[in-house]
Amino acid sequence: MAPSTARKPGIRVSRDYVAENPGADPTATELVINAIAVGQWLSHRLDEILRPHGITSGSFAVLQIVAGDPEPVTPSQIVSRAIVPVTSATVTGLLDTLERRGLVERQRHPTDRRKVMVILTDDGRALLDAVNPLVVEGEKRWTAALTKAERRTTTDALGKLGEHLLAADATSSA
Repeated sequence: MAPSTARKPGIRVSRDYVAENPGADPTATELVINAIAVGQWLSHRLDEILRPHGITSGSFAVLQIVAGDPEPVTPSQIVSRAIVPVTSATVTGLLDTLERRGLVERQRHPTDRRKVMVILTDDGRALLDAVNPLVVEGEKRWTAALTKAERRTTTDALGKLGEHLLAADATSSA
């Protein structure tokens, strides 16, 4: 039986790349390139869903964090719960925009006047109720090329990589 000449999916480095970079691991290079490309493609598709509703992926993430807690949250809790590293200044800017639109409210903490609590408004809840089903349907379309088992395996591998990167960040900033 002749070896398969079918092209492997994804972005691959050339033989020239390997020859010109003898210290490189082509599997590492290909993983990084593919992860970045797929992340950007998914981000673009998410933005296409959110844009008609007047929000960005950052605003959507903040709304989900606020909505996901039964209690009001602080801006620092939003920063710590963000799935992508974000600064407190970025969260403040997102909260400013969301508050101007009437999607969240900031209120002083009842017992600690130094703290600010973020609360989802009825309009914020209505927006999430409208957008979440669109995102869920998008996620199913975007990942339809993979079986459920492949999605789990990919999620596990990316999760492991993400935890490695977070641990490396914690070690380097300590």
